[in-house]
Amino acid sequence: MTRQVWVGVLGFVIATGARADGPKDYSGNCTDAACHGNFAKLAVVHDPVGDEGCDLCHTAKEGTQHKFELNAKGAELCTDCHDEFSGKVVHSPVAEGDCTTCHDPHASAFPKLLREATVGAVCAECHDDVMDGQQFLHGPVAAGGCSGCHNPHASEHKGLLLAEGRDLCFKCHQPMKQRLADAKDVHSPAQEGCTDCHDAHGSAYRMLTRETGSALCFDCHDDISDAVEDAMVKHSAVTDGKGCAACHDAHASPDAHLLVAKEETICLSCHGEEIKTAKGVLPGFTKLLAENPTHHGPIDDGDCTICHLDVHGSARVALLGGAYPATMYTSFSDDAYALCFECHESEAFTEATTDDATEFRNGEQNLHALHVGKDIKGRTCRACHDVHASKGPHLLAESVPFGEWRIPIGFKGTETGGTCASGCHRPYRYDRDKAVVNLPKSPAATPET
Repeated sequence: MTRQVWVGVLGFVIATGARADGPKDYSGNCTDAACHGNFAKLAVVHDPVGDEGCDLCHTAKEGTQHKFELNAKGAELCTDCHDEFSGKVVHSPVAEGDCTTCHDPHASAFPKLLREATVGAVCAECHDDVMDGQQFLHGPVAAGGCSGCHNPHASEHKGLLLAEGRDLCFKCHQPMKQRLADAKDVHSPAQEGCTDCHDAHGSAYRMLTRETGSALCFDCHDDISDAVEDAMVKHSAVTDGKGCAACHDAHASPDAHLLVAKEETICLSCHGEEIKTAKGVLPGFTKLLAENPTHHGPIDDGDCTICHLDVHGSARVALLGGAYPATMYTSFSDDAYALCFECHESEAFTEATTDDATEFRNGEQNLHALHVGKDIKGRTCRACHDVHASKGPHLLAESVPFGEWRIPIGFKGTETGGTCASGCHRPYRYDRDKAVVNLPKSPAATPET
């Protein structure tokens, strides 16, 4: 090494040693002096620090060259300038006088002198379980904006919330507030508090729900849960896909029962097209009703559930709400036709003669009673009628299934009666005003003389 290099190194050592061992210069203020100059360089500086007012918080100890003590203990030091925080619920660091858990008292790179970049990051230092394992996060949580819902110091509401119950949610979700105000039917949890169904921080499920699908609804509606569980026939709309939300709005609706639309519209949203099931094909009702102008009264009224009453699950085929014979023949009783007799009078099938119980009569002979009201092998409604819609009058079908054959009905009406040329018997006529004699050996009936 050359002489010049050694001299240079020696000079550096001497110079630095002299600076390290020599007295510090305390002649300036704290941020100008050798120790605390970095405070003023940060983005956010506490006002006393920036205004050279360190003595607002610190007092030099007597008999020392550079020793200081705080002017007060804990939060009392802060509340000399910052109003004391009060409320029924006080955040524990505030109650314990430990403001510096969240704030740096001198300077910070972050707003509000926070020790982390966001309020959420500060909160997570203690509340680290809020986001753990949650696939979906509430917007304020995801953005680190806990103070959007909570007061970090003190509040009149539990959980340091800014407002009580759904009033807090409405601070952001104002369209929902208006929708609930305008609705005819409002879900009771939506009236009382959103957190019965939603987690305010995060969830494993979309929309921050506490469960998914029908499981969420069944937490309260256990009667329906039991009915579906025990049902021989389960409505797939309840058990599959969107679950209850396929038919019901979870918050509010202009219609009864929180329906998402008019009853007929909801039913046709699935049953408008054919549905293949393990037991056969359900018809597509959009086409069926369009091609068959005579509709069963409840269909014209848009009231599918008057017959399909057990819409969640049923012990009966097709979710029917009462007994309706599933076969071509059955012994007649009121109980066997309980569903039909909710609307139709049973006398139309029990009185052998009548002049007003039914229009299906030959003179006063009750032809409904003749066909249906038998102890043995009575013909059921499905032997002649389509229960939803038909091309002709009286919901009379063009043909009905009988094993592998379809029996033609062959009805032709008149003003006072008609002719039936079915696959059950030879053509018979009937007339309500003047009874017809249908001779057994004649291919055509002749008027009674």
